[in-house]
Amino acid sequence: MRHLALASALASALALLGCSSSPKPATTPPDPSAGGGDPAAGTGGTGGTGAGAGMTADAAPKKEAPPPPPDTGGYRLVPPSALKWAPVDPSNAAGPELAIVTGDLQKGGGFFLKLPAGFKPPLHTHTADYHAVVISGAPKHWIAGEEKKAQLLGLGSYWFQPGGQPHGDECPGKEPCLLYIVVMGGFDFTPTPNAKPVKPEKYFLKARKDLKFAPADPKQPDGVKLAIVSGDPKVGPVAYMVELPPGLNAGLHSHTSEYHALVVEGAPAHWLPHERGEGEPVPTGTYWFQPGGYDHGDRCTSTAPCRAFVMMPKALDVKPPAKK
Repeated sequence: MRHLALASALASALALLGCSSSPKPATTPPDPSAGGGDPAAGTGGTGGTGAGAGMTADAAPKKEAPPPPPDTGGYRLVPPSALKWAPVDPSNAAGPELAIVTGDLQKGGGFFLKLPAGFKPPLHTHTADYHAVVISGAPKHWIAGEEKKAQLLGLGSYWFQPGGQPHGDECPGKEPCLLYIVVMGGFDFTPTPNAKPVKPEKYFLKARKDLKFAPADPKQPDGVKLAIVSGDPKVGPVAYMVELPPGLNAGLHSHTSEYHALVVEGAPAHWLPHERGEGEPVPTGTYWFQPGGYDHGDRCTSTAPCRAFVMMPKALDVKPPAKK
């Protein structure tokens, strides 16, 4: 019994001294990154008892994600300096070159075509219809049977060439001829050197000197002017030349239809609502694709009128900008 009493007393003494017959679990050091620290040093987290008790370390500020880019509906502007040229026929580097700006040659789209000086292919056809406008040089274009009537075509001249109709092209002189083309389907080339004369039917050609401009709004005779070259603006498709007088700012607006535009003369600026300064002036040969239903603005920064060729698949209308 004395032994039991002694053991009990010894156990009580050990307990009072903080000892135990069972080992304590190891204590994990506090993680400084989690706000823990050394309480004795007074720099720890909420469990500290020194001067820093009750304080937490400042968390690193979170980086905010950049705002998403504005919805432009696929808008695209391509200056001449950004064009990427490739030979039409890879085996003939000295032949015609093209630079695609929208779509592709299998389904249709818009592209620039550069004909070398002196180039004259045989009569030929393309499966799809296409619109063409002259940017530089002085090319000739005719349908089968009318080569003798073909005239040199200056900057801004236009033609609509129906698919399947034999026609010819030539770039006389010493300078290359640069064209902008919108093709309504796959672009191909079928030689038809022995083609017989054909009727014009839907074929249409308008030299720049023959274009006649009229006010887009009769109530504003000194405002924007249009020269319709193909189609019907009330129902579309329609191709036209648009003229902005020097200094005119058309402001923000939209159209139901998408459209392709090509700068022919002057130094216009085309911009979207999120851009500052209402756009920068762009040179002749600049292309843009403007989606339908999206606000945009146009102004003429040059001292001479600004003119651009426009091809619009649907009816031409003008809508006020959307309310914010």
